[in-house]
Amino acid sequence: MRAKLAASICALTIAIPVAQATAAVRAQTKTVAKKTVTRKATGVEAQADRWGTVQVIVTAKITTSGGKKTVRYTDLGGSYTYHTDRSQYIMSQSLPYLRQEFLTVQSANVQLVSGATYTSQAFEQSLHSALLKLSK
Repeated sequence: MRAKLAASICALTIAIPVAQATAAVRAQTKTVAKKTVTRKATGVEAQADRWGTVQVIVTAKITTSGGKKTVRYTDLGGSYTYHTDRSQYIMSQSLPYLRQEFLTVQSANVQLVSGATYTSQAFEQSLHSALLKLSK
């Protein structure tokens, strides 16, 4: 009887720490809920001096996981108006470059296009207002 009792106590002294370790691992690897939301924001219609106007629409995928918020800009669209053939040419050449630059750097810190300063500044102004709307 003593031998059986001693064997049972030995088994328990080994099993208790194993059970505690298993419970600790399960507590650490708790599944964190991940929430993803896609939002769009339209910037202001910014004047590009005498060349026309620029307005952007930013699409962002916002992921929240464990209290951490991650924003990934997935698309940038919009519209522009122009007054002359020259302004139409400048905008049609510079805006795709500015769009690609924004999607690459994932921030409003884009390089301005030489020769399209007013268009670049209007793009930047509209972009800042759209990003401000997304941050709310």
